Amino acid sequence: MSYCRTAVAVLSACVALAGCANGAVRQVSAPATGKVVTGSVGSNLASINTHPEILAADARRDAAGEEIARARSTLLPSAGIEASAGVAAGDGDEFDSRTTGNAYSYALTVDIPLYQGGRGQSAVAAAKADYRASGEVANDRRVSAAYELALALIEVHRQKGAVVILSKQAAILASLKGGLETELKAGAASRVDVDDVGRQLSRLSVERERARLLIAQASRTALRLGITPETKLPEVSKLYLPSEEQDLIELAVKNNPRVKERDARADAAKARVNQAKGDLLPTVSAGLSVRGGEDTLPGVDRHVAGRGEVRFSMPIYTGGRVSAGIRQRNDENRAAVFEADAARIGVTAAIRSAFDRRVLARRMQTLAQAERRNAASALEGVRAERKVGERSTFDEIRAIADLANSEINLNNARYDLIAAEYTIAAETGLIGELFGVPGVQQTAVAE
Repeated sequence: MSYCRTAVAVLSACVALAGCANGAVRQVSAPATGKVVTGSVGSNLASINTHPEILAADARRDAAGEEIARARSTLLPSAGIEASAGVAAGDGDEFDSRTTGNAYSYALTVDIPLYQGGRGQSAVAAAKADYRASGEVANDRRVSAAYELALALIEVHRQKGAVVILSKQAAILASLKGGLETELKAGAASRVDVDDVGRQLSRLSVERERARLLIAQASRTALRLGITPETKLPEVSKLYLPSEEQDLIELAVKNNPRVKERDARADAAKARVNQAKGDLLPTVSAGLSVRGGEDTLPGVDRHVAGRGEVRFSMPIYTGGRVSAGIRQRNDENRAAVFEADAARIGVTAAIRSAFDRRVLARRMQTLAQAERRNAASALEGVRAERKVGERSTFDEIRAIADLANSEINLNNARYDLIAAEYTIAAETGLIGELFGVPGVQQTAVAE
């Protein structure tokens, strides 16, 4: 019975040790499948934080964080238990053929890595870099969602402004048509004048419906992100971005999540090169084990034994497998470096393009304001001259159209300027701050 108590004690200790070694397993409930998700629509811009696209990026980042723990585990000792029990029977000179017994055995093994040629450290470095990259992917998804939303709301407000301008023009033409019909009855106007105004009103109706169609198309992005299309856009001036182009480029290269992701991918690729080179180096490990058992068959005694050993392994010839792996990792490293350079070039080009668009939009806005003033003055002059018979009805219709076109040009220039400013905010990675969408923070697991 003493051996039985010893076996039970050893097995209990093994179970406890294995539990400590493995650690607590995080249980995450999977979302229910097969349900139709309709979502909700509101005016709070920060609500895109809880959009499934954002949550999916965060979940992938969390999954990448678990890879760090897996890589670290290769540097730590591992422990395991083995146990077996069964019924044995046999025949021979030393025992009766009818003799049977309940045999059991148990073992506790501990494996301690002493030297792995840097494989484990390189795996941890690669996992940390992948974790940083996943965090930047999550940040980029936030920036992209905020930028998509900004452009959608800009287009919605642009087309709504166009509808207001076209409605104003239609009201002016309707008033003109009423006056012409009165003049027609008095013989002071012709049916052609009335028909011209009617034709212009029909054209405006088509233009307004086209603008409403564009509003419906632009609203799709806002609704997909759970935001009301009528939501007001925040002011980009709240970010206090630099005014000089070079300062904006430096800020974007430093802060843009795409650039930071590519840099992290390059770090991961470099670590995997070192990991592959480690396959050419020897490994040293130590092993400890305690084994015991008992058998009730005659001639077999109960036993408990311990063993300690040091293992050495040195690769001599691998058929070119390790060399090919190193070359492959080197090529992947070069590709990652080139991709990081390409990301910087792309962000720099985007900033320069948006900066030029902003300058041109400001100039266009100034010109459009002057155009509107001139068009309004011209309309007043045409109306005054038409009253004394020096201008035709067609001249007034054209002057009204010129005023409306100048107002649409001013409306477009205003929103082109806003779009350029939001593009700069997105490329610098700061657009999320306007929408209450902060970037993800790296946790202690990556340190």
